[in-house]
Amino acid sequence: MLIIVVYVDDIIFGSNFNFMSKSFATAMHKEFEMYILRKLYFFLGLEIHQSLKGIYISQTKCLKEILRKFGMQNYAPVSIPMIT
Repeated sequence: MLIIVVYVDDIIFGSNFNFMSKSFATAMHKEFEMYILRKLYFFLGLEIHQSLKGIYISQTKCLKEILRKFGMQNYAPVSIPMIT
């Protein structure tokens, strides 16, 4: 499976088979000017953490910026139970 996400002039792609990602990158390079490939850390304000256990997506950076903007960065966190 090859997954491709395009937003305006940003593109991310990945596959569970390395050869598929490489083939796609080669084909895209033939048609478009692209900056290549590195591990994905941020996309559209989302933080992406990749590990052997899976891929985790969060908005921690965005939340910290909002708290800082309103002077709330030093407030104590409160647990809110919810299903993950």
